[in-house]
Amino acid sequence: MQLTYRGANYEYDIPTVDTIQGEIAGKYRRDRDWNYRYPRHIPVPQKYGSANSTTKQNFQAQQDIAAASSPAAVPSSPTLKDLAQVHRAHICSILDRRQQVAKAKGDERLMRLLEIEWKQMAC
Repeated sequence: MQLTYRGANYEYDIPTVDTIQGEIAGKYRRDRDWNYRYPRHIPVPQKYGSANSTTKQNFQAQQDIAAASSPAAVPSSPTLKDLAQVHRAHICSILDRRQQVAKAKGDERLMRLLEIEWKQMAC
């Protein structure tokens, strides 16, 4: 493509990107469909709420099905309850560290706030 800028002429070749066509996004002039286009190296995203999406409710169901179908010799993957316990323990350890730092600095206001948070977490 021949371009000119302030009297200087130069050639510009537009880089091409190998794309794939996604789902229909809408209509153009009432009768023509237009689709999303994605670069070929990027996977086409799934719509929110599609059959491939995972929610909290069906995550536990998938875990239960996997545990029931797997042999007893193979350890099962952690359940939501196990993950919640690990998460809670991690938060409590962070809270404990914050309390130690506040105590070392002598910050009484922060200590009171952290004690309230400690009680709420029931660590």
